[in-house]
Amino acid sequence: MQQFVFPAILYKDAENNGYTIVLHDLNICTEGVSVEDAFLRAKDFLEVYCRCALEYNGEVEPATKYADVKTDGKNIVLLIDAEIRDAREEVKARERFSFDI
Repeated sequence: MQQFVFPAILYKDAENNGYTIVLHDLNICTEGVSVEDAFLRAKDFLEVYCRCALEYNGEVEPATKYADVKTDGKNIVLLIDAEIRDAREEVKARERFSFDI
């Protein structure tokens, strides 16, 4: 299993009463109606991005260090993670949770 952790900036969208999360390293942006919703969407998006990058490029770009991320003081820096299992681990996980009906 590979784990990836990227810093992201959480922005309050005052106009729409929602939240936007941007992973600047990867040019990924997503929104949610709550902080939790935006976080979970960013996490899912990062997982898909990492899977595709590994499949097509064989690697994922390195992340900026948390301490190096700059904000204007109004926004919050979060860490978003994604765990990517290889194909054998996926099969084992599915077998563990499958039942005979």
